[in-house]
Amino acid sequence: MTSLTHSEVTEEFADDVVLHEDITGFTAPDPHTVSEVFLTGATGFLGAFLLKELLARGLVVHCLVRAADADAGLGRLKANLDTYEIDEVDLDRVRVVPGDVTKPRFGMDEAAYAELAGQIGAIYHSAAKVNFLTLYKWLRKSTVDGTHEILRFACAAKAALHHVSTTGVFEPKAALGPRREADPTGPPQKLSLGYTKSKWVAEQLVREAGRRGVPTTIHRPGQVWGDTRSGACQPNDFVWRFIKGSIQAGLYPRKFRLDMNMVPVDYVSAAIVAISRDPASIGRAFHEVSPGSLDSDEILGLIRSSGYELKEVSIIKWMKGISADVHNSMYPLMAMIVDLEKVEVAEFADGDTREFLSGSGVECPSIDEKVFAAYVAYFVRHDVLPDPCL
Repeated sequence: MTSLTHSEVTEEFADDVVLHEDITGFTAPDPHTVSEVFLTGATGFLGAFLLKELLARGLVVHCLVRAADADAGLGRLKANLDTYEIDEVDLDRVRVVPGDVTKPRFGMDEAAYAELAGQIGAIYHSAAKVNFLTLYKWLRKSTVDGTHEILRFACAAKAALHHVSTTGVFEPKAALGPRREADPTGPPQKLSLGYTKSKWVAEQLVREAGRRGVPTTIHRPGQVWGDTRSGACQPNDFVWRFIKGSIQAGLYPRKFRLDMNMVPVDYVSAAIVAISRDPASIGRAFHEVSPGSLDSDEILGLIRSSGYELKEVSIIKWMKGISADVHNSMYPLMAMIVDLEKVEVAEFADGDTREFLSGSGVECPSIDEKVFAAYVAYFVRHDVLPDPCL
């Protein structure tokens, strides 16, 4: 890993990419000997499946949860697991840690913090404030300050940090070709969203910590879609809002520039945990992505295969149809549609990741008609989408 050059960092990020001096290197335990781990983001979508995967490995999982106390935090965890229909978990091996990732010592007193650090052998940091409409400055505290606190905790616990980032840290320029795991990210001024800028900055902090000797891995999932078995999805994902909005309007934009790397959450969570259990992963970055992307025509085919009848119209007529209904799922995001038409789409390579996972039994399943039907069925059960059979 190389250091940043001056040209890579604009004034907006110059102070934020400076890692605090109290974060220094150490030797982490062999992951095969680790029995207790720390997880952030367990009340989110990917975090719920990471929790399931870690528990399936027989680990004790300490979950940082914003809550008044452990009982309230456990209630939040259970509600989130229920939302995503995750019921095959042993909650007796879950330890709720009430706290806030942005606060010093997560808001804990020194004794409790030290006791917790003494129990932890590995850290999985998946907590993120995901908002594609928010400016970088409003995400800085949760993402940048939070990453500093997680790195401090890694040092206190002498535990390897497995940091969840995003493929969005790469400049979206198709001419650069598929981005490999070791390719340089950014530059931040070429990233269009405050969210992706904040994740880029967080990566710089983790990479610098790695140069100092902190054992780290970086994971960059593509657009995370649902579980291929239960169909459980997050409804506020951009592509699902696009699909729901189109179904609500009964219209679909012809030749719309939508080309996304959708990757099932069960693969992402299984890959992250499998990779983290191999000591050879330390110091590397990984791409949890699908072999190919889904374009607009393919998504329309999947929608129709599930029983929805949509009329193809021009992008202008589609936008008018969406804008005519303030309750449409896509109505709040119409400004992004205009920008999306101007943005190039990057491709991502995962050759190093697939090679690393070879022999692990973890492979990325295809999102075909059967899997998409499971997604639709989940959304119908949860009253997110209308039943296509009615």
